[in-house]
Amino acid sequence: MLPKTGDYVVVTKSQKDSMLLYEFGIPAVAPISENLFLTDSKYKKLKERFGKIILLYDNDIPGLSAMQKIRKEYDVTPLWIPRRYAKDVSDFYALYGRDKTQELIDEAKRCI
Repeated sequence: MLPKTGDYVVVTKSQKDSMLLYEFGIPAVAPISENLFLTDSKYKKLKERFGKIILLYDNDIPGLSAMQKIRKEYDVTPLWIPRRYAKDVSDFYALYGRDKTQELIDEAKRCI
């Protein structure tokens, strides 16, 4: 379901987050778990198709730890929702609704 090419693709920790981002027009994929990143071959294919690979994992200790580990090995841009708002983008949406989620996404786009 990803476009053939694009400026960026988001790697999230869950299919639920990936589907929500898709609803906002953002190409996203989710590996099997937060503890497993993409295979080298899948990473290379995404890198060939997209200008940036953005990691959007949970802002808890396992999520931030996984992002740090992945960042050391791959050319990715980590991004997370500030802990004071929500753990992940799906929780943010449930708490604040579509308009606030769109504002959050627009703000994040300015940072990448």
